[in-house]
Amino acid sequence: MNKRPRILLTGCAGYVGGTFLMQAIAKGYHVRCIEKLIYGGQHVSGLIYHPNVEFIYGDIRDKDFINNVLDGVDTIVHLAAVVGDVPCQVAPKLSVQINFNATRQLALEAKKKGVKRFVFASTCSNYGITDYSIPADENCKLNPVSLYSETKVDCERFLHSISDDKFHVTSLRFATAHGLSFRTRFDLTVNSFAYQAVTEHEIVVFAADLWRPFIHVLDMAGILFLTIEADEEKISGEIFNAGSNAQNYTKRETVMMLKELCPDLRIKFVTKDDQRSYRVDFTKIETELGFVPSKTVKDGFAEIINALRDGILTSSDYEGNKLEALKTFYAEQESILTY
Repeated sequence: MNKRPRILLTGCAGYVGGTFLMQAIAKGYHVRCIEKLIYGGQHVSGLIYHPNVEFIYGDIRDKDFINNVLDGVDTIVHLAAVVGDVPCQVAPKLSVQINFNATRQLALEAKKKGVKRFVFASTCSNYGITDYSIPADENCKLNPVSLYSETKVDCERFLHSISDDKFHVTSLRFATAHGLSFRTRFDLTVNSFAYQAVTEHEIVVFAADLWRPFIHVLDMAGILFLTIEADEEKISGEIFNAGSNAQNYTKRETVMMLKELCPDLRIKFVTKDDQRSYRVDFTKIETELGFVPSKTVKDGFAEIINALRDGILTSSDYEGNKLEALKTFYAEQESILTY
């Protein structure tokens, strides 16, 4: 590279990482990507050897490795994590190591090296259970009900404890993701429902009246850039719910959108105890950073449906994200990677 990279991106081969990297290249950023590639890297192979990208294979839990990749960086976009309730359940040691310990270490080393901004991908699931009649804003009490959200809450608290006028931390509590990406996930509500609608023409909906906020993966990347490009005083030490007020829905409402696209879809509603129900207030990010979503839940459904019908996505993409496959994969990763 002729220029030193300014952005350090962790998790470039993940669901959000590839989309962010594509947009960073288009915007002319220089990006240093660090990745362990536990999901493989073929889906971003066309991006990581771009002239404006420096790809470095390594483990973010390795302190020596982290020390050696921070030179010349002034912004970190930290996406790397064991994501989701099931993976964290089956590989708890790995999850704590990557989600909290590695994040803590990365932030401390970054601060020592003079990195100016640290953008952390958190989650709205930190709210756990809320009164749906009063959407949760950033000041609401957190109520994590899974190890995944517990690690994110712990990270937020630590990161903001070390944020100051030279090290500007921002936490983004993202809504539930959906949509087509370089590595499309099917352990997500919208994407999973779309797959089942196309392949099975039937879906089973558990706890249909619980609330979730949604955000398209392209808009997640867009919010990351709004944060990176904002004036320091707007984002320093701040937490933003990352999504849109217009895209809080119950599961029942989401499947009715799907039914419009797949009229022959059979829907079975099943009562099930599920503690996670949260309706979220996104006023802060809309007013202070000017976020306007470019995609809706219905757009996400349509993308996945069309990609499956056109053969862009296949059953093999889905199989690796099924519950049992995820359990097996992360249990194996814990035995391989834990140290």
